[in-house]
Amino acid sequence: MQLIKNFFYPDSLALIGASTKEKRIGFEILRSIKSFGYKGKVYPVNPKADKIFEYKCYHSINKIKNKIDLAIVVVPKKFVEESIEILLSKNVKSIILITAGFKEIGKEGEEIENKIITKIKENRARLVGPNCMGVINTLDTTKLNATFVAEKPQKGSTGFLSQSGALAAAVLNSLRETNIKFAHLISVGNKADINENDILDFWQKDPNIKTITFYLESFVDGLNFIQLFAGGKITKPTIVLKAGNTTEGMKAASSHTGALSSSDNVVDSLLKQFGIIRVKDLNELFNTAKGFENFVIPKGNRIAVVTNAGGPAILAVDALNKSGLKLAKLSKATKLKLRKVVHPEGSVENPVDLLPGGDVLTYKTVNEIITQDDNVDAVISIFVEPVMVKPFDVVESINNLQQKKPIFQVVMPLPEFWEKYRLHSKKQIPLFKNPEDPAKVLSNMIFYSKKKNKLRNNLREYKSLINISNKNIENLKSGFLSTEKAQKLFTGYQIPIVKNLFITPEQINQQIDIEFPVVVKGLNKKITHKSELNAVKLNIKNKDELLRATNSIKKSFNKIGYKIEKFQIQPYVIAKHEILIGGYRDSSFGPVIMFGSGGKYVEVYNDSSLISAFCSEEDIDEMINNTSIGKILKGVRGEKSADISELKRIIKQAAIMLIENKQIDEFDINPLLLSMHGGFTAVDVRVKIK
Repeated sequence: MQLIKNFFYPDSLALIGASTKEKRIGFEILRSIKSFGYKGKVYPVNPKADKIFEYKCYHSINKIKNKIDLAIVVVPKKFVEESIEILLSKNVKSIILITAGFKEIGKEGEEIENKIITKIKENRARLVGPNCMGVINTLDTTKLNATFVAEKPQKGSTGFLSQSGALAAAVLNSLRETNIKFAHLISVGNKADINENDILDFWQKDPNIKTITFYLESFVDGLNFIQLFAGGKITKPTIVLKAGNTTEGMKAASSHTGALSSSDNVVDSLLKQFGIIRVKDLNELFNTAKGFENFVIPKGNRIAVVTNAGGPAILAVDALNKSGLKLAKLSKATKLKLRKVVHPEGSVENPVDLLPGGDVLTYKTVNEIITQDDNVDAVISIFVEPVMVKPFDVVESINNLQQKKPIFQVVMPLPEFWEKYRLHSKKQIPLFKNPEDPAKVLSNMIFYSKKKNKLRNNLREYKSLINISNKNIENLKSGFLSTEKAQKLFTGYQIPIVKNLFITPEQINQQIDIEFPVVVKGLNKKITHKSELNAVKLNIKNKDELLRATNSIKKSFNKIGYKIEKFQIQPYVIAKHEILIGGYRDSSFGPVIMFGSGGKYVEVYNDSSLISAFCSEEDIDEMINNTSIGKILKGVRGEKSADISELKRIIKQAAIMLIENKQIDEFDINPLLLSMHGGFTAVDVRVKIK
């Protein structure tokens, strides 16, 4: 942990590749370090210079005799390996590699990067980068800006990690417009060593960080990331902007589960499951961070809107509805109080309309009255600047209210207001420029609060799953299990399987003890979707129909050059509903479980929901509720509910099976039938081994 701490709180640093030439990265980083007021010792390394910015310059790394907590390397790529070797020989354990031209440019660069990381690991050091922008700590005890961006961020309590250096630079360049404040900023580049999981764990333990924010293009180890939350190790609000969310990332899979699961769908579902806030853009990312940093979390979702203009209030209300929030119903007592203050032609219903003449006293009094209403959990106060009322005093009067409920102010003023507010506001409470923004922030804050409680309540259940040891199915080749072996596996996990009889094509004409009606299926280990070959025949009532059905299946197989290996005969179950339960092993997030509408039209219905296999009973319940078939199973239009407890037990057992057997790459139970009598039975199962 000390090695990661050195990236943010170094008492000394060396800049390897410091430059005397303006516009060079080695010059600009050193200038940022000096101008930001770094409190530690600085050792610039340049073979030709004696002094840069009043700092004594060292002609080589070996000339530095003092301890180096942090080394920042910006030398050309051909000198990088040698520089890092010398640093490691001097027992420097925390290194930022700014230099680019490694894995991101192809195989040759990747080989060099791997050699560097091997040396880093052999020496038990840690490295940020390569191809990154650096690090910032705004706190007064350190005051470090080791980036090549000239902007000076203000002190806050948010940690921001960016996988993209260019995006981090763009964020810094916009600070005067956005009023974003940080405690820490780090650009991790290629994530060859230090990644989001390392920083997440460090920031959780750092009391200076209140809110954790990430811009990510990939997850190095998604399973470890979510297990930090599931295992109760991360409790601070964590906000993720994940790029690359198109269907190009679709998992190529032979199962229904894989076909329905895009990589972005997995990210979205699993972050939501573990209370990690996923946002759509930078604006929402930092607005939400401002929300946690500056406002109390509302106790509920009942929101009051105060405005002096109709249009922005309508936009705010629309945003509330889209975000799952409600317009609060103001009490009669509140309306009576408001009527004494609001203009006679204004409205005391929610939204409360003060009309353009609403002045400082009116805004302050109205907000004060509304926050005292027990039916209100938070307020959005909108001010559009008219000719007769200036915004600054209105905003400051609301800022000065001492309330236990959050008041989010939306201000739509003339341009010069923002500079005045930045320079002269006493409390500097963040304001919002768009009427839609507060709803997203409030929704995210409430989501975090609810999920935090859920994670706490289910901690024991999560930990028991995380601690499950691997069983491994023995002596299995990669590919699909035979139907018999798959059914044996499921039966071992108490998943109800329909009674089966397996016979060869030669046995079909012999005397067989069968109780009709039945279903017959043609099997060949190379065929996964039997219905597409017309290889499933239903409601066979007698032996003659069975012979005709099996001959028809044989012909279907012969047309495409396959032979029937076996026939599978099952009792014909009249189904009330067909259900899909599936699972597969995501390359980053590990075992994932799916539930939804089943049958041969499963991809057409596209009615499914995902969660991590490390799931609580509450997670399973939410997954079921997120589907149309789940709502139907719980009873609609006066129908009796299915046995949801039994359904949840089956799903949980399937999840445990996937966790315990890491050789399983994917599986399908499709369909799991709900019979007319109310029981659940799996009639078709598939298991694919890695």
